[in-house]
Amino acid sequence: MELEKAISAVQYALEMEKEGVRFYGEKADEATTPSVKDLFTGLKRMEENHVDYLSKVLGHLKDENTFLDEMPPEETPFERLKTEESEFNFGEIAALRMAMLLEHDFAQFYKKAAEHTDDDIGKQIYLKLAKWEEEHEAAIRNELDNLMKEHWYDMGFSPLL
Repeated sequence: MELEKAISAVQYALEMEKEGVRFYGEKADEATTPSVKDLFTGLKRMEENHVDYLSKVLGHLKDENTFLDEMPPEETPFERLKTEESEFNFGEIAALRMAMLLEHDFAQFYKKAAEHTDDDIGKQIYLKLAKWEEEHEAAIRNELDNLMKEHWYDMGFSPLL
């Protein structure tokens, strides 16, 4: 991947991550279910870390014409809060579904960027970011599944065991 394409890809990634910060901040403010609020707050914090990291990568690309030879810091896996059952909130379900799609799209973008770079460091960075986004998607899916299971009976659904 030539320098201009690398800069363009990282700029695009940076804007995606900034949008993630905005989206998760907004959804955390709107959430009424404690576990959903906690998940969105954690995702916002992680996306802020991605923005900081990608800003450093972009600066290095522009100043040094190479990828920053520093991998992103490790992220802490999500743990679901044990909370009392709350009112079923369809708005939160919709927000969680949108969040899953965002994370899926982020992961796919990073995988494609990794495929299109010849730079080994750039490839490692993109693949690490893709892995993070896949972990975010899995955490959101887990929260969504748990909320749905908690409220199956409220929705008139009784799973066969």
